[in-house]
Amino acid sequence: MDESFLDYLKRMSDEIREIQKNSAAESKAESKAKMDRFDEQLAKSRQEFDQRMREREEEARKSRQEFDQRIRENNEQMRKSREEFDQRMRENDERLREFREEFKKSIGEVNRNLGGIGNTQGEIAEDLFRRNAKPALNDYGMHIDTVHHSLRATGSREYDIVAVNADQAVVFEIKTKLKAGDIAKFLQTQLPQFKSAFPEFKDYTVYGGVGALVMSKEQEIELSGMGLFVLTQSEDGITRVRGPKEPLIV
Repeated sequence: MDESFLDYLKRMSDEIREIQKNSAAESKAESKAKMDRFDEQLAKSRQEFDQRMREREEEARKSRQEFDQRIRENNEQMRKSREEFDQRMRENDERLREFREEFKKSIGEVNRNLGGIGNTQGEIAEDLFRRNAKPALNDYGMHIDTVHHSLRATGSREYDIVAVNADQAVVFEIKTKLKAGDIAKFLQTQLPQFKSAFPEFKDYTVYGGVGALVMSKEQEIELSGMGLFVLTQSEDGITRVRGPKEPLIV
């Protein structure tokens, strides 16, 4: 309740008591007039109070409506923002999926190309040394009659180059670039199995050999020290043979 109205009621109550106190000395007409004025002022004050209450209730109603509207607008904005965010995430997921697929395809293509390059380089190395093994070995002093390329028997591994004469054979493992594991496998598995794979060479003296397009001087010395014939490509493009001091004989 409004404070000024309370004060007014208190003042009116005081006046009523004062009127009642003095009523004995006043005429009935004066008392009635005072009471009428009081009733009129009280009714007017009640009307003003009711009007202020109605105005405040209307202001409160409008404030609630405005607040509710802002809440609805904020909720709608948040809903739209969530939908836009979800849509962007779906689009990003789709782009990421497409990127992964393209990346896998690209990697596969690169691997196929690299594999093709590796195979091509290996074929180039084998072809180069196949054509030049005979003259290189002849210059070395081992008179070769025939050079076999990619020699394979049933159930055996392929042998890159086999240079033969009447009673000797040099079995070469050819690489673009040598790796330690390649040499170990050749010496421990492939070369010892050559005669069992090709019985026609059982009475031959069989030597081991290695050829590579890329080979350091240190590798060349090390391999010849292991008893292997070494085919290398010189700077002027000529294939040459480095023979071992003590050949490895199968």
